[in-house]
Amino acid sequence: MADRLTAYTDLLRTAAGKTAAVRDGIQQVVNTLVSSSDSRGEPWGDDSLGNQFANGANGYLTSKTNILEGANNMSGTFGNFSQGQLDAVTELTNMDHGNAAGLE
Repeated sequence: MADRLTAYTDLLRTAAGKTAAVRDGIQQVVNTLVSSSDSRGEPWGDDSLGNQFANGANGYLTSKTNILEGANNMSGTFGNFSQGQLDAVTELTNMDHGNAAGLE
């Protein structure tokens, strides 16, 4: 006889909330970074050295864009994980109720 499968939907729901909190924390860091750096304007100046710093192939502006894109993607990934966990809770609950109804 097969072993029973136990689904801990309450724990999975809790995990989904914690995963969503990670998403929110990452997004808060991104938002703080954007507002803080935007408030400083362009402190590197408009001379050739400042232009190279900001606009070079590996310059500040390119790096900033890449970092923000990566962090936003990470936040989105945790959001997707959280939603997947919640979807799994729904599917497991529906399956459990369907199986119980079949035994009546």
